[in-house]
Amino acid sequence: GPAGAAAAKALSGSGLKTAMLEKQSLPRYKMCSGILFPAALKFINDVFGDVPPEARCEPQEVTGLRGLLSFDGPPVDLPFNGISAVMGEPDLPDNGLNIKRPELDLWLCRQSDASIIDNCAFIDLRQGDKRFILKVKHAGEERKIETRYLVGADGPNSRVRKTAFSGFDRGLRLIPNYEEWYRGDIALEPGWLYIFLDRSLSGFMATLFHKDDAIIAASGAAKGESARSYLQAFRDHLENQHGLQVKETVSRHGIVLNDMSATENYCLGEGNVLLAGEAAGFLRSAEGITPALVSGKAAGDAILKSVESDRPAMDFYAATTATEMKRCRMVHKFNEDLAGFNMFTRE
Repeated sequence: GPAGAAAAKALSGSGLKTAMLEKQSLPRYKMCSGILFPAALKFINDVFGDVPPEARCEPQEVTGLRGLLSFDGPPVDLPFNGISAVMGEPDLPDNGLNIKRPELDLWLCRQSDASIIDNCAFIDLRQGDKRFILKVKHAGEERKIETRYLVGADGPNSRVRKTAFSGFDRGLRLIPNYEEWYRGDIALEPGWLYIFLDRSLSGFMATLFHKDDAIIAASGAAKGESARSYLQAFRDHLENQHGLQVKETVSRHGIVLNDMSATENYCLGEGNVLLAGEAAGFLRSAEGITPALVSGKAAGDAILKSVESDRPAMDFYAATTATEMKRCRMVHKFNEDLAGFNMFTRE
């Protein structure tokens, strides 16, 4: 994803032999709004180039967030340019970009000179003589890879984190999320990311957005609750209050988030094993692409400094990610003040 791609891009042209491992076959689906917030869009434009047409959706521009805090209250519009000003991030694009995650992720990966190996699942890790030995399963066969550095950018339920830092995950709160893609009609204007925070619709938050001819509805749950049940309640609400008419349910997907960022419980890594993106805990409330890109690049930059100095990469990575931690904290606080509670802890 974006974190691994940004790490590889930072290493591009350095002379280091870099491989990107992906468990699934590329391009692969990742449950996500697929909306590049202005900070992510600027990062990609500056570091990778313009997002290609094949990775874009209609409507291409997304104005911002439209929050519905309760059944009775009016919507609260939060245009992206206003959010950027509040967060102290000037000179960003005014609008976000609506993208297709499978196509975007593959394009980002291809922008470096790293080898891309898909259908390759990480299994285990052990320390060798000045190198790590990875055990992977590639195309059905177990293989070993020796490497001096490892960046785990494998998401909120990271296998690398669980293997390299066993025991860390025991205290994490997991937050299941579920989405359905519809073809049909709804009386909600395209070009906004709709956020519903009424507790009867979600144990986390519920969202709705448009992509080409699809309407996507998603909802989350607290641990022990059913995200699918919340999604059904959300769909009923959309039908009754916002005129949703479903002609066809195209697809269904699920994902698990964790509360690492919301509780400032990060796991950055150790020595020359670094974690980036949601594997490390980076999440700007529910927006993960921007911190994935920022932390991924920081991991790649830390490796370059490690090679130059012969010091562990973590000596540099912790300092370069401190600013992004502060940014994540600001966004969590902003959303908590808006909603009146922490969506991750429900407090």
